[in-house]
Amino acid sequence: MKNRAIYKDAPEYCGYFFDLIQSDDLFSEFEKSKELTLGVFKQISPELENHSYQPNKWTTKEVLRHIIDMERIFAYRAFRFSRLDFTELSGVDQNHYVENASQTDIELSDLQEEYLAVRNSTIWIYRNLKPEMLDFKGTANKQTYTPRTLGFAMIGHNIHHCNFIRTNYLNH
Repeated sequence: MKNRAIYKDAPEYCGYFFDLIQSDDLFSEFEKSKELTLGVFKQISPELENHSYQPNKWTTKEVLRHIIDMERIFAYRAFRFSRLDFTELSGVDQNHYVENASQTDIELSDLQEEYLAVRNSTIWIYRNLKPEMLDFKGTANKQTYTPRTLGFAMIGHNIHHCNFIRTNYLNH
């Protein structure tokens, strides 16, 4: 990402995700990562839906579930921070979330529809924010974020996992 100023308002780990993003245009990047993800969904054959690249690693559908779950959480945080809600939010255990959401019995097409619904909802949250609301600060998991940094973190997180699926699940 070109705008390094965004890095100062985010936890250090977000830098990795930000580096995966090509531009500072939040809405363009939301759309590009959505198209990337839909392209990944199209590449997943029925025999790869419940595939894991190694024992005790998430399956393809579990990784997709993780993308959806984390986007929900990040968007919720962004929404609250944009409303000047200063309540400190807790962290989440991503492994616990995946363990408690069995994906073997959900259709891949349903997972894709859910992803689209969540991403489109996220985009609407951001479309309704005034520019200054993007920079309101809040705390989650003892880290400071803004809705802007959470938006870019969602996008980078999404790109990271799509790249991971293509490398480790689709090219086995």
